[in-house]
Amino acid sequence: MKRSLKLILIALTTLVLLLAAAAAWLLTRRTPNTQAERVMVVNGVVDSPFAWTPPRWATNQLHPRTGSYLVQPHTPWWRLLIGMHCGEQTPLRITLGKYRTPDQLRQHLAAHLLTEATVVDTNTFYLFRPNTYEVYYTTSDSNLLARMQREWQRERKSLGLTEDTFTIRGVALTDEQLITLASIVEEETNNAAEKPRIAAVYLNRLRLGMPLQADPTVKYAVGDFALRRILNQHLTVSSPYNTYLHTGLPPHPICTPSATSVRAVVQAPDTRELYFCASPDMDGTHRFATTLAQHNRNAAAFHAELNRRKIR
Repeated sequence: MKRSLKLILIALTTLVLLLAAAAAWLLTRRTPNTQAERVMVVNGVVDSPFAWTPPRWATNQLHPRTGSYLVQPHTPWWRLLIGMHCGEQTPLRITLGKYRTPDQLRQHLAAHLLTEATVVDTNTFYLFRPNTYEVYYTTSDSNLLARMQREWQRERKSLGLTEDTFTIRGVALTDEQLITLASIVEEETNNAAEKPRIAAVYLNRLRLGMPLQADPTVKYAVGDFALRRILNQHLTVSSPYNTYLHTGLPPHPICTPSATSVRAVVQAPDTRELYFCASPDMDGTHRFATTLAQHNRNAAAFHAELNRRKIR
């Protein structure tokens, strides 16, 4: 009996010592990183840029939750492990730029977040605005979409748009139609100074019921965004995005336009211009016209320069 009691006391003492050693390890040891590093956890598997040295039992017992955690230099291991156990993630900064299709945007989101971004489709594409956002790695599809809806409402308010539909230069537009027109302006030029004037041309055409005849929509319809010259064969491609064949706006945006392009549409000047053509100076500017005859002369000069430079 005494021997059994002695063995029990030894076992308890050993256990207490082990627990004390473990506690001492957790309380005194710190992560080895000398700068802030991000640690990823997916399904309990830790992916760390620095040596992952806590005892296996500590990691197993505390069950780190899937997420992204920004670890400051020399963080106490106990603080990091408990934070991961509780899922105290650090938001990621993710930048959305210009994407021409929902699939391109989905791929970008899936490469940076856990979501498969199934909420991104032709109907929601216009809500995803180019900007840098702080989001959690594990954000759900529904939360991601709700976030983009809130961001768009903020941008909408900054543009002075308070109604569900609004009229710009005599043209009634919905939110998606505004972004669709801005996406065409975005693809037409990188010259910010000319964007409002280009937007005005398209608004004038929409008001008069003229086809937009926007070359970027033809590139989208063809599926070749690198086209340098639109030929007659391209103008006949059957697609609802081909604005040479169909009047009005395309059914959805042809890219995610910048805030500058969106504002260019909202603040388009009051002009009578119905045409524009790239300048033969090839300097990124355009020549505008109010009559078809004037436009044809501008277009002839531009195409002559293309021929001279052997651009096909």
